[in-house]
Amino acid sequence: MLLDNFYSIVKKEFTPAGGSAVIAIDAEHKILKGHFPGQPVVPGVCMMQIVRELTELAINKKLKIVEGDNLKFLSIIDPRQNREVEVTLTSKEEGDSYIVNATLFAGAVTFFKFKGTLQTV
Repeated sequence: MLLDNFYSIVKKEFTPAGGSAVIAIDAEHKILKGHFPGQPVVPGVCMMQIVRELTELAINKKLKIVEGDNLKFLSIIDPRQNREVEVTLTSKEEGDSYIVNATLFAGAVTFFKFKGTLQTV
């Protein structure tokens, strides 16, 4: 949904157990024009969607987020300052669900931490 539109993958190394990626966010995307005019900030829901989409690539299955056990929004992502963002994730299969831990960061700055359950659809 957001992949190859709001963001693109610069580099990725995934296995079903997790991996990492470097993504590039489109600083001119229409989502950012409204969130917020003159001060673009990547919405939290977009960060969650990025985690879901990258987890889908890692395990090669369609998923939906069914539970967010622990979501931490630690710093804003201004795509004019951080065009590229690193993402790490791990996933553990439990039946038709996956327990996922993910972090979005750039250098020493952590933007978002996610721990939750995604389920196959």
